[in-house]
Amino acid sequence: MSNISSSDLYELKKMYQGENLDIILNKVKNGYPVQYAIGNVNFYGNKIYVNEDVLIPRFETEFLVDYIKNVLDVDSKYNILDIGSGSGCISVSLAKIFNNSFVKGMDISERTINVANRNKLENNVDNVQFVHKDIFGVQSFENFDIIVSNPPYVSYDENVGKETEYEPQNAIFADDNGLIFYKKIIDISSVSDNVKHIFFEIGMNQADDIKKYVLSKLPEYTCDIKKDLAQKDRYMHIYLNK
Repeated sequence: MSNISSSDLYELKKMYQGENLDIILNKVKNGYPVQYAIGNVNFYGNKIYVNEDVLIPRFETEFLVDYIKNVLDVDSKYNILDIGSGSGCISVSLAKIFNNSFVKGMDISERTINVANRNKLENNVDNVQFVHKDIFGVQSFENFDIIVSNPPYVSYDENVGKETEYEPQNAIFADDNGLIFYKKIIDISSVSDNVKHIFFEIGMNQADDIKKYVLSKLPEYTCDIKKDLAQKDRYMHIYLNK
């Protein structure tokens, strides 16, 4: 089957036999994500359990984790907040890298938090906590000095791949041309005393709008933009310019 790699086919054959294998192969052939069929993905060297309650971690998000690792001191002690934590792939990865730090993952979906907690246990990290919370109910980032988010950022009028039909739509699409979560995080940061760094994964046409909003709300901060492998604007680092 052309849309299934040999390694994925091997995994599926280990998990399903006979008629069940035929059913799942046909399902994948018709667009069902093979990652859901297998039940896990490799993300930054970590085995991350996934089901239809969570967005499938993307390869390009590994570069967000790498960006954070390269900017910050891995031996320092930070309080890191991951907003829209989904499967927990970013939080778990950061907790392993910054093992002197504390990471909190926040998500609006309780079912998603259940998946993240499973990934916390299966990856044996104890310096991470996942909480069921809506960012629009948050007033301040309290004592968090590092904010990280790969939020829903696709505009509702934007075309996306057919395979995303099976993923939670509220983890993909966002209001205000996909900018609503970035603006909310920046708003909260502007009234929080401790935020030193904000890291975003962004849509490829959103950098200018987000940067303009940062300059209006966080005038003392600098905003750097990093491209992905396709040379599209994809990552943003906002940091206190002191």
